[in-house]
Amino acid sequence: MKSSPDTSSSIFNDILESIEKNRLPLPTQPKIAIAIQELSENPNVTVEELNEVIGKDPGLTARIIRIANSPLVRGRVSINTLKIAISRLGTSFVANMAIGLAMEQLFCAKNKYIEEKMRNAWQHSGEVAAASYVLANYSKAFPPEEAMLAGLLHEIGILPILTFAEKNKELIEEQALLALLLQKYSFNLGEAILMSWQFPRYIAEVPMNLSNPLRNIPQLDLADIVLVAKIHALKGTQEPLVLINKEMISAYNRLGLDPNKDITDYPEIQKQMDEVSSLFA
Repeated sequence: MKSSPDTSSSIFNDILESIEKNRLPLPTQPKIAIAIQELSENPNVTVEELNEVIGKDPGLTARIIRIANSPLVRGRVSINTLKIAISRLGTSFVANMAIGLAMEQLFCAKNKYIEEKMRNAWQHSGEVAAASYVLANYSKAFPPEEAMLAGLLHEIGILPILTFAEKNKELIEEQALLALLLQKYSFNLGEAILMSWQFPRYIAEVPMNLSNPLRNIPQLDLADIVLVAKIHALKGTQEPLVLINKEMISAYNRLGLDPNKDITDYPEIQKQMDEVSSLFA
């Protein structure tokens, strides 16, 4: 199997056919994420309601409590209960964080190579989420917790492709072809998955908008924030996105940033990056 645009297009059509015929189902949103998402649709959701739902997941509870005790919040008193953690962090922050963190369970596989790809993708998503949170806070244009969630979800479209590869072992042996598939088609699938999960359009459209880093739009949107965060997270790699001349990426201008500087060259950004860098570890 040779890596080429024609070959990748043919395999992507096979993936779509498998999805349509239910041989390859789209990822199912974790039940706890659905429950939290339904709660968060109510602007008057209470601490008690969130506490009841999240408290059913010990792992998620522990992570929320750890975040509430992190330097990001700087509370004077240590927190050891979920209810107080939600009160400190706020219902919107906790709901978005919990929905995003619940997605980690989807990034798993039985094949060792695919499992490594999944694990690396989740780690990268966490790095992008952290930088997205800081950039949204810097811009004051979007709630930081929404940018954080968009960062955690931006790679969700790789899941059907990697699941397909796990069931078609010859594709695992063609790593260049698999990389091409992920690069070309994960964005489309990401938007389809997030729309099927009924996320707001401005979050669901982020993956697809990331496929066009040179787009020029009149005002800042969530994809701009995730794009700049992603470039920062990929710094030092040879990924195609990093090799683009940043002066051509107008998202930097919309964020009020110099494309020739790293985002951590700004003291206020660097300070917050240090505080949030461990939240998704």
